[in-house]
Amino acid sequence: MNHFILTFFFVFLLFFNTSFAQISLKGEFIFKPDKAGHGHTHASSLVECPDGSLLACWYEGKSDRSTDVHIQAARLLKGHKTWSPDFLLADTPMLSDNNPCLFVDRQKRLWLFYYTLLGSPEEAWDTAFLRYKISTQYEDASKPIIWDVQSDLPVKPNDLDETVETLCRQALAKSHSDPRVVKQCELARVKLKSQLARKLGWTTRAKPITLSSGAILLPMASEIFGIAMMAITPDGGRTWKFSKPPLGYGIEQPTVFEKKDGTLVAYFRDSSPAHRIRKSESHDLGLTWSPVVNTDFPNPGSGIEVLRLMDGNIVLIYNDCVDDPRNSLAVSMSDDEGKSWKWTRHIERTKGAGRFDYPSIIQTRDGKLHATFSYNLQTIKYVSFTEDWIKTTEKK
Repeated sequence: MNHFILTFFFVFLLFFNTSFAQISLKGEFIFKPDKAGHGHTHASSLVECPDGSLLACWYEGKSDRSTDVHIQAARLLKGHKTWSPDFLLADTPMLSDNNPCLFVDRQKRLWLFYYTLLGSPEEAWDTAFLRYKISTQYEDASKPIIWDVQSDLPVKPNDLDETVETLCRQALAKSHSDPRVVKQCELARVKLKSQLARKLGWTTRAKPITLSSGAILLPMASEIFGIAMMAITPDGGRTWKFSKPPLGYGIEQPTVFEKKDGTLVAYFRDSSPAHRIRKSESHDLGLTWSPVVNTDFPNPGSGIEVLRLMDGNIVLIYNDCVDDPRNSLAVSMSDDEGKSWKWTRHIERTKGAGRFDYPSIIQTRDGKLHATFSYNLQTIKYVSFTEDWIKTTEKK
């Protein structure tokens, strides 16, 4: 009898520990908060490498537009519990490199997208110029990453004049020709006459995705015209085409997932007074988009990212507060491709001061979820959790 009780007790402990591990949230700083050593630390991106290690990157410098801003990275090797010392990933001398996003394609190549502020520090995001690098030699942690391709990505927006004019007409009618709206539209029409304004100011944030067609879709937005667009390459970066912009003003930093039926769903950070994440859909693999509408997700105009999981569930990571400070970071999950969102858990939440934003989220091959985000602009925090953790009831 005693032997039976002991056996049962150990089996119970094993089950309890396993269950607990499945619903726990684990986190650590990639490096200790260090404003003096790293400066303004922001906008991380995260990927899993083919060998099972994680690679994270971010930008840092005196400020987000200062000429010393560069892109740093660190690794979490498979089986290790702590991140490696950080190392340089990209740096354009005397200019600011911003908002990196990492991506591993079906050929197991590592991509780094980012943009350089050509007018920094006096001029900021309206001088952004898109760039990317591709590497096939990046997994050996003892050696620097070797870039096989280093290229610029000049943007050629489709129907930009028509889109801006349509949005201006809508905004003027809705606002009854408010003088501020009139001024904004006049400025936009002037900018349309400049080839530099049409080609610069396009910025990245959320990771690209590989479509069911095999093409790679890179979400982007214009800091000059307040609209979004998608860059699409069907041949691994040799050629690019650009979507028609979705009809929505003030949208930024789109993030995209593909439904089972091939419909693409884009969510947008929004700078309007609605303080809501906005949404659009495409039924032709990203070439054209439906008019942009509000969702029920609150948002203070901060970075978001959406991800389709291996089981078909969808997760969205975002700041679920209306105004700054961005002191609440949540992850929501849908089991019906975004029609409803049954579960929400908070990764960070405080009633006082705190800033936890610009998240990046991935699912590794073992099914676990991993995220990185800016922590008070002083470091990058890394967390790991499971779908079961999202589904468990949150303590008040």
